[in-house]
Amino acid sequence: MKITEITGVLRCKVALCGDSAVGKTSLVSMYTSKGQKFPKLYTMTTGVDVVVAQVPIPDTTLIAELYMLDTSGSELYRESISQYWNGVYYAMVVFDVTNADSFESCKVWMDELKKMRLDKERQIKGVLVATKTDLPSQRHAVTLQSAQDWATANGMDFFATSSIPPGDNIECPFVSLAKSFHKSYEEKLAGYLDACRNY
Repeated sequence: MKITEITGVLRCKVALCGDSAVGKTSLVSMYTSKGQKFPKLYTMTTGVDVVVAQVPIPDTTLIAELYMLDTSGSELYRESISQYWNGVYYAMVVFDVTNADSFESCKVWMDELKKMRLDKERQIKGVLVATKTDLPSQRHAVTLQSAQDWATANGMDFFATSSIPPGDNIECPFVSLAKSFHKSYEEKLAGYLDACRNY
């Protein structure tokens, strides 16, 4: 029986990281509420909040439960939050298109995540997400092409989004992560089954 014929839930921890005020929490809130809940009052995340995003995996009957570790972008919490990343190999790295510094910080966040890997040979898989693309193009400090190039160089998918209701492209980063995790799961399962046959 193929794994795609079984209804079930796959669970995965995802580091949601980026500088303060880039829109990480708004992005997750809009996705999990299906576009109904946009935070009207800005409240900075302190430390790490955990939000579960349920993502249907395309072409399967499976759901991916992504445990989003919504990480504060403040330097005050940088050292303490790293403890939550042990064993995390999936990431959503977020920047604000109107803030060039937030884009430059993406490399710093990825380097921090890599340090936390228990298996140093295992690749961090993830997505790069640009927020606030609803703002006028003359306010954009980062071109979408430069973001795409950086994502490609780091083996990541790139998505340009806006969390302003009704939202634009907000589901795509979550689906990409779910598909990536599902693919890894199937590859591991296939390897396990092959080992059992050869035992």
